[in-house]
Amino acid sequence: MRTKHLIPNNAAGLTYAARDYSAGEDHGGGDGVGGDPFEGFPDAVLGLIVSKLPLRSAVAASAISRRWRGAVAAAPALDLDFAAAFPAAPRRRAAFAAAVTAALGSSAPPHRHPLRRLRLALEGFFDQAFAASAADHLASWLTAAAARGVERLELHLPRSRLAVLPPSLLACTSLTSLTLRLDRYALPLPSFTTFTRLSRLHIACVSLNAEDDFFGDLFLHCKEVRYLILEKCRVGALRLTGPSRLCSLAITDCSWTEESALAVFEMPELRILHYSGAIAARHIIDGEVSLEDVLLNIEKPLVKPREAALRELLTLVGNARRLALSPWCIEQFARPEEWSKLQLDKVRWLTCIVERREEGALSIVPLLSNCRNVEELCVSVVPSQGKWRRNSGDGGSHGVLGGKRVSVKHLKVVRMKYIDESRSGFKLVKVLLKNASALETMTIVPSMDGLEQAKFRRRVLKLRKSSQNASVQFCTAG
Repeated sequence: MRTKHLIPNNAAGLTYAARDYSAGEDHGGGDGVGGDPFEGFPDAVLGLIVSKLPLRSAVAASAISRRWRGAVAAAPALDLDFAAAFPAAPRRRAAFAAAVTAALGSSAPPHRHPLRRLRLALEGFFDQAFAASAADHLASWLTAAAARGVERLELHLPRSRLAVLPPSLLACTSLTSLTLRLDRYALPLPSFTTFTRLSRLHIACVSLNAEDDFFGDLFLHCKEVRYLILEKCRVGALRLTGPSRLCSLAITDCSWTEESALAVFEMPELRILHYSGAIAARHIIDGEVSLEDVLLNIEKPLVKPREAALRELLTLVGNARRLALSPWCIEQFARPEEWSKLQLDKVRWLTCIVERREEGALSIVPLLSNCRNVEELCVSVVPSQGKWRRNSGDGGSHGVLGGKRVSVKHLKVVRMKYIDESRSGFKLVKVLLKNASALETMTIVPSMDGLEQAKFRRRVLKLRKSSQNASVQFCTAG
């Protein structure tokens, strides 16, 4: 096995080693040949060096000399990504897997070198060449990690009938952070009752059935869970039942069944909600919930959702202090129904993503009427695939004419990215300058270049400003 250039010449450890070795030569401590400059380094230093190396170099480092054989076992962090290490040589992964197993199973006392972080990305590892032995390797690695008191574990399993969660995973009782990325995992998740110290749980690409009470069992035994992230999961029903210390919930790009529901019970410390992708059929909130940071990046559903689901969702975010909305969510807030006219008096920071269409920028005006105490506004324009709605840029379709009904007396900072010179974009700038009496700074990143940007700038600077101290700035990049 070639070990040349495993450690860069500018590494601090190599510099100190060369210095100490030279000093040993000056005092007659070496003959100038055959010496190991790392011989005097403790295991903790060698383990720290190995933790900074890629997988191939970390494993190959154990072949440098006897002194390096226990370096992997002393590393505080390991990143084992087989697909990245061997993209064109899958058969070599078996040999390196055996080397990793031997290194992690070193005879050194495990309590001397605790393992802080372990990442196992096993894409391509469970192929037909050595799929049976891969499961054994994974079980032994997790056993060794549990013996060293692993605290943060990230496990990526590919789609394979042999890629299953081994029982040795439950032996990692010292975990504080766990990430499970399971590609179309068909088996139910095991009970995590042994993870009593778990604070952060990230689950991706898993099916969560309505009959399974996985989260009820989780919050009953793992009372330290503060952060929960669900990514690209297929959810039948998500029932979060406390009492719990959960403070952050992120639901990212999940798919929901037709009769799905998101239920939150007794979560008094829940402050952060990030909800993106598809929308559940029902939202049930029981108990006092006081959110502070809300992101609703929900895509427009193919089937119109029930009004009860929208009413429950919008009511949930009514007490947020920091609010970010996607184009479809902005349209729901601007609907004329009485139940959708929420008074978002607690919102201080508002972020809106609008589509680049004729009335896209002005679509946030009704929302601003509900956010009376907003202090900082960020508007970002993204391309729209739909057709422009013509004859709708006069503001009449939004119930606002000339901004007379817009109340933004507390608005101080405005950031507008990729605003163009259309009637909607220019009129939004005009409405804000006319009504924001406390405005201090407005930063605009136009979507045009050259002469068109200069014309747009001159038009904006001629507008009347309600705040005499307002400063309008133009930037070329967001």
